[in-house]
Amino acid sequence: MNSVSCTPPPYHLTSYRTPSTAISDAVYQVIRGCAYGAVWGMVTPFHAPGSAGAIEEAKTGIFKAARPFSSFRSIGHNAAIFGTVMGVQRLSSKSLELIRQREDFINEIFGFGITYKYYGSFLSFSDQRLMLHNRIFGGMILAAVLYGHVV
Repeated sequence: MNSVSCTPPPYHLTSYRTPSTAISDAVYQVIRGCAYGAVWGMVTPFHAPGSAGAIEEAKTGIFKAARPFSSFRSIGHNAAIFGTVMGVQRLSSKSLELIRQREDFINEIFGFGITYKYYGSFLSFSDQRLMLHNRIFGGMILAAVLYGHVV
């Protein structure tokens, strides 16, 4: 007599199969992060670097919270920060996953480490470096949109 097993075989996620899946996942996380950052930028109590409120805070040394929905500049600023942080984390963890051919928590810890160094080097070093970062990110988004419409 043949016995039939009722337990299904174990399934594993196989997102590490090609580089294009790692890149597409990173792009998706950038878009998702930009959406999260835009929402946070609408209600954040912090002024965007280089804005009149931030300059006033720097001169007086007294924190004065920004009103909700007070600055479109902070929406773009926060969208760029959230988008790049989520994109760097996902791209670095998926790249290690692609190299190792394994999907586990070590990839996420590696992604966290890379993101931590990225944040320390570009986003929290100085206001000038932060503004340059956001302008480069905005230029990359604009180039991607133009490329998508031209080609």
